[in-house]
Amino acid sequence: MAAAAVRGELRLRDGQTRNISVPVENNLKSLITGLHELNGNVAQLLNELVEREGARGAGAPGTEDEDSDEEDGESNSEVQPPPKRSRS
Repeated sequence: MAAAAVRGELRLRDGQTRNISVPVENNLKSLITGLHELNGNVAQLLNELVEREGARGAGAPGTEDEDSDEEDGESNSEVQPPPKRSRS
């Protein structure tokens, strides 16, 4: 019997792929643990990619600074509820 695993594939902007695999046993508890581990591995990989992109893109033309929202007087960090509909 082949070993069970939870697998994922990440495709990067440049076309490269990264395969991520976590071995699991044939029971629900192991599957849940494997999914949590896979989630952590993917989060770590994505954080590394974001840091690399941030370092490469810092000061590059055409990129916005983090303070640009404050200059406009608007903040995207506050989520507003949708407007209420009026009944007809």
